[in-house]
Order: sequence, then C-alpha cells, then structure tokens
Amino acid sequence: MDTHMIVIVVSISGPLVIVGFVLFLRSQATRRLNSSVDATITEIRVDASLLSSWWTVTAVGPDPQTGLTLIFRSLHIRYPPKHHVGEHIIVNYEATNPKHYRMEL
Repeated sequence: MDTHMIVIVVSISGPLVIVGFVLFLRSQATRRLNSSVDATITEIRVDASLLSSWWTVTAVGPDPQTGLTLIFRSLHIRYPPKHHVGEHIIVNYEATNPKHYRMEL
C-alpha cells in the first residue's frame, strides 16, 4: 500500500469510527432511561442572546414510584415547538436519578 492509499483509507475510516462511537454512547445513555412519565407542559419560553434565540419547554409529571412531582426542562430548541402549554408529552428518565431525562418533543 502506498502512502496515498493509506491517507484515503484513514480519511474515510476515521470519521466513520467517530460517528460509530458517538452513536454507541447515545444508545448507552438511552438504555439508562428506564422510567417514563406522562408530563404536562407548563411553560414554553423564548430566550435570546446577542447572537441567537431559542425555546425551552418546561413540563411536570408525577414520579410513579414516589408520587413526587418531577420538573423537566428541555434543552435549547432552535425552532418553535409544535406542542402547546397544557399538552401532555412523554418524558423518559433514569429512575435512580431523575435529573437524567429526555423529553419526547
């Protein structure tokens, strides 16, 4: 194999390995989200900085195990969400640590 061929193989396989690793880490994180709750959207908020604006969604729902109310806040959303205040969404979370969650927006 000459040097030119090695450069081509590395330039193609390198990004593929990185993408595969990122997908693997995401799937591991999703597997830990072993509980879900039907949460109600309580707030949709628009925030802005000097460079951009974004939306955040806040939802609340009862923890099925403890009965306590859990509060969930989305990451920054680039576009206006399709949901409205008062609608229900599913939130998947880690039962042992509800701070790890993912909202189904």
